[in-house]
Amino acid sequence: MSAPASTRPHDLLVVGAGLAGSELALTCARAGLDVLLVTTSLDTVCNLFGDGASLRPPPGTVLAELVAGLLEAQEAQLQPDGSVYVGAWALHRRAKWALETHPKLHLLQSSVSALKLEAGRVVGVATWEGVDRLARCVALCAGSFLGARLRVGELTEAAGRLSEMAYDELFSDLRARGVAFERTERAAPASSGALPYTVSFHHLSAAAWDPETFAVPALPGLYAAGVCAVGELGYEAAAEQGRALAERLVVRLHPAGPR
Repeated sequence: MSAPASTRPHDLLVVGAGLAGSELALTCARAGLDVLLVTTSLDTVCNLFGDGASLRPPPGTVLAELVAGLLEAQEAQLQPDGSVYVGAWALHRRAKWALETHPKLHLLQSSVSALKLEAGRVVGVATWEGVDRLARCVALCAGSFLGARLRVGELTEAAGRLSEMAYDELFSDLRARGVAFERTERAAPASSGALPYTVSFHHLSAAAWDPETFAVPALPGLYAAGVCAVGELGYEAAAEQGRALAERLVVRLHPAGPR
């Protein structure tokens, strides 16, 4: 009998279930890795900034598969320019189903507060709930949530999107371990009756992240992809990074190839 998901070590632990994190987690799970995907809220898996977006998903990605399924179900609209308009809720619903139904992937709602290290190597994460989660390597796909501050009108709150809490403790832990960051700001339009807002957040500095390997050199065993790695990044590029990191980790964790 396998150990409970809350205590047994996984092959890969992914922090953040946005476009990059979901792409990475599901691709690795399909290749045979045992994956734990941790998100602060199961209600925001693959969430978008706003009500929806016109996408040109890269061929061969999970994102392309999801969008094709939505088109087939007539839950997305092909645009005259060849892009596909996808509603945020429709994409979230289909992505969450794909993640939750894969037998090699465990989707967990939890708040990651710090990294766990042994002999200088990342071996998992600590959570706000008090349960440590262990893995052979950890991928940071936290989007625009590291030390994020959201401004709407005169109100400022610790959030990376409306009603989505920031990773303040994790950001502080990474900085304390010597990881360097830069700050970026992005604006989100009004949607569903909500006011437009602005989010400022931190992403890894150029010196703190290797774009070829996706590794964070200061912390062996830690990788990063998506907005938290490079700052401004479109949905399609985030999916591409998630897939590229997945291909690298599958080779690294299974030297003889996917099992």
